[in-house]
Amino acid sequence: MSLTDCEEFYQDEIEPEMRADGLDPRTETPPYAWLKDRYAGFVGHLSRKFDLSPGEFYEEIGVPLEEPSTEEPFGFVEDDATREALEEYLAELATRQGRAEATVSTRRSVLRKYVRAYQNVHCEDDLLSGICEGSRADEKDRVADTFDVLRRQDDALNTHASKLKYVQEVRQFYQHQVDFGLADFDPTYRLEKRMGWDSEPEWDNPALDADQVRALHAAAETDEDRLLVIAVCGWGLRPSEAAALRVDQLVLGADDEEGGPHIEFEEGERKNGPGSVSLLTGLDAVDERLDDLADRDGWDGFLFPSTRSKSGHISTSTIRRRFRSLAEEADVTVDGGRPTPKLGRRFWYTAYGDAVRRVAERFADVAEEQGSTDEGVVLDNYLSEAEQRRHRREEMRDELEGLFN
Repeated sequence: MSLTDCEEFYQDEIEPEMRADGLDPRTETPPYAWLKDRYAGFVGHLSRKFDLSPGEFYEEIGVPLEEPSTEEPFGFVEDDATREALEEYLAELATRQGRAEATVSTRRSVLRKYVRAYQNVHCEDDLLSGICEGSRADEKDRVADTFDVLRRQDDALNTHASKLKYVQEVRQFYQHQVDFGLADFDPTYRLEKRMGWDSEPEWDNPALDADQVRALHAAAETDEDRLLVIAVCGWGLRPSEAAALRVDQLVLGADDEEGGPHIEFEEGERKNGPGSVSLLTGLDAVDERLDDLADRDGWDGFLFPSTRSKSGHISTSTIRRRFRSLAEEADVTVDGGRPTPKLGRRFWYTAYGDAVRRVAERFADVAEEQGSTDEGVVLDNYLSEAEQRRHRREEMRDELEGLFN
């Protein structure tokens, strides 16, 4: 089967069976264990023919079509005390701890998957009794059995680092219960060792290089796709941030004292990032895109609008698919595979890190004259934040020059 045939097979054969089993193809994809049990040959074909995991295949064909409802994210949890503990924990993250919505959303998603797996493995979803009055050994076994199932869902835990991250996300919930006297112990203690995940991961983070970024931009034939490459590689945006970018976030006329042209995010919109992002390149592409969109009837302000999406803008998976298509068109590969937007974003961070180092090196002589071996002291003590920012921008502009022409 071609990739188109695989998509038709998914729609004609797999989706009806999902509905028969109580799964909603509009808002979810089948669990890996479910798919492997019923369609092992299909899973194998995706891997052999296209080098795709099920998760990557879903991104390729753009499913699910809708985001799952977040009104009652734990409505499926039958144990009242567990459901309340989960909701109260996430509410405290959002309110008292002031975590960004993206952080809370990630934690919510991980816990939903974990509780569903726990529910499927043990035929119940009471996470609290075992850590309050039960046997420590028994509950640790139950948690380990749950992670045995989760790790077979390779679209969720397909790298050493993602496995460790997943354990850490679940552990935060259990530790919250212990910290506030709601549990006697944390059943994830030393879980990494038990699962064989306790070795140091190889944090090999490949990134696109400048020539590859230039090739991706050259392969883009529309203003929309050119702006997509710039947003990811030239501004360092996450795919979700690029997909939802709005015209009212753009501050294009700001001078250097006001931070220069930049994107201004509302509080809580960005996960682990600054509230504004400098636009050091691509302003002409922005102007062209806005001119094009301004002529559209009913334009709602999104730079990547979609009339089919409830959100009004294209999805993160659409950003990923288009980025992959551009990589195929430009014949760009990283470590033998087609790059994802994450590798484009890493290009930006690598370039920015190089620019910061070059700024520091400029002041090495001044630092020596001041009797310091650390040029960072000069930057902090003798330059204002605005001056430091100006120097970083100059270096970064030089780094990006010529990539998006």
